[in-house]
Amino acid sequence: MKIIRHSMLFAAITAISAAHAQTALTIAQLQASNACSTPAYITDAGKEGMFVASSDTSSEANGGTTLWCNAGGPNKKLYKRVYDSTINAKWFGLTEGATDNSVAVQNAIDAARNGQEVLIPEGRYQFQNSITLHDETYIHFTARGELTFGARDGIIVEGRFGHVLNLTRLHGMPWEDHPRYGYVGSGITLMNAQFATVKVNWIDGFQNAIKLSARGQNGSQYNKIDFDGLKNNDVGILLTTENDGIHNWVTENTFTGGKITGLTGLLSAPGPGADSFNGNKFYNLGFEGLTTAVDATGFVRNIFFAPRLLGAEGVQNGFKFSANSINNVILSTAIYEGAFVSKDTPGNAGSGTLVIGTMSTPVGRTSGVLSVADTNGRFLGLMRDENSETIKESKSRILTLSSQTNVSK
Repeated sequence: MKIIRHSMLFAAITAISAAHAQTALTIAQLQASNACSTPAYITDAGKEGMFVASSDTSSEANGGTTLWCNAGGPNKKLYKRVYDSTINAKWFGLTEGATDNSVAVQNAIDAARNGQEVLIPEGRYQFQNSITLHDETYIHFTARGELTFGARDGIIVEGRFGHVLNLTRLHGMPWEDHPRYGYVGSGITLMNAQFATVKVNWIDGFQNAIKLSARGQNGSQYNKIDFDGLKNNDVGILLTTENDGIHNWVTENTFTGGKITGLTGLLSAPGPGADSFNGNKFYNLGFEGLTTAVDATGFVRNIFFAPRLLGAEGVQNGFKFSANSINNVILSTAIYEGAFVSKDTPGNAGSGTLVIGTMSTPVGRTSGVLSVADTNGRFLGLMRDENSETIKESKSRILTLSSQTNVSK
């Protein structure tokens, strides 16, 4: 399909060239020209391409896909770029040498129609301001290059129409061998976003690598976020709402990991007036090299699938559920009782937490293959056979199937 589109584009350019003599011009030369009928091939570095005169009288020049001919004259004419569906941010001034590419990329995004792709090609690019994908539109935003934002937010995704992002690497503040946490901004922020799809390889050096938030009577929900590595951020994933005291929510989002290192892997911190965060799914998150893996407030009926959380990987605290974080579910092939530190108490799982999979004592003895916490955060573990040593070691109450009178022998 791509070959056909390229062939059609080439045929269109060939037809234009055959029918009219084309002129090679810079943008400045086109703007100064009063010969506004001849197709022009723009030669500015990074912005090269064929432009043709348009009968459109309602649009404005954006510097990338539309240009003025005879810009200062009374008979100025709009020229439009001849191109396939993808908008290259270089057309709007994106360069590796610039200290701030935010205006160029934002202009490329703002020029895109619904469903169009905006491309940042391979390279390393600096930004001094955030990039925003606005509400009321939906675009495909692809960044093959590395984007460095410094001490600020990186990419902000807004709205309910389902933007699609495919990103390579986002950097905040420079990483050091012994990083000084207390970074600024979020690598990717989903604000009142719905149905967005985000794929990112790597984020480092931000206060929050990925942030989902809401303001007003609105929320972020039904988004899909897929990442490979969130490294050396204060927080890997932040679920929160703005402190505006208005009913808002962060629910029914899906995360697929991915290794997380830094201070806190997942932080849930609703603002005043927010609903409890529920229905969020977390697949294959690797919590490694963290002070706390999960620190959850207002976190209800969410589910973790196959989390990696091992003391040998430097995680000091595992799952920390507050008093209003209840009835969460963890499916795991192996997890230690000590991974739960609710109320700052080792072994306290938080109210109603359900673990499906092998629960182990500190020395590795199985204390349950199905474990559910009571309102005080103590597990009742179900296992097959009674083991007196396990009962001595475990912080859980243990129910063995073999001891039940109605179990067949």
